[in-house]
Amino acid sequence: MKAGVNLHEALEEIRQWVGNRNATSYTKEGCRVSMANIPSDRVVLDVDLAFPTDRANTNQCDFILFYVDTARSSLIAVPMELKQGGVDASEAIAQLQEGARIVDRYIPNDVDMNLILVLVHGGSMHRSQRNRLRTSRIRFRGAEFPINTTRCGHTGNLAQALVKSSKR
Repeated sequence: MKAGVNLHEALEEIRQWVGNRNATSYTKEGCRVSMANIPSDRVVLDVDLAFPTDRANTNQCDFILFYVDTARSSLIAVPMELKQGGVDASEAIAQLQEGARIVDRYIPNDVDMNLILVLVHGGSMHRSQRNRLRTSRIRFRGAEFPINTTRCGHTGNLAQALVKSSKR
């Protein structure tokens, strides 16, 4: 991307980079994330399509959502991990950290942006796992970001997680 591009140009360049790796379904392993109340001018990278690997040996997240938050004048990047069953906090943290690394690698430093990390889960979570997620931070460009959680399958679940992040 060229230095000094505006945010909508940056989003368009992401759209071109993502190409046919843009997600059309927002479900992984039976867990669905809802795009209700998310800006329609968005790009959702399906990380498995973009970076195919043996799923048993990877720490990559499932999706990365990109959109422009005009109120805050910034590009928003949302690495997401979807888990239908039990949640292993260490695994989810590693997957979201890898999502942040992908964003850092492909989005130039001169683009004003914010990172929001989201774990979408289906099952109940053991207290120790929930506490670990609540206290963990993902490193990104010299700052630390919390992990937001929401439940699979609920309409507006992603929008609710994004609202939570703006209150921290």
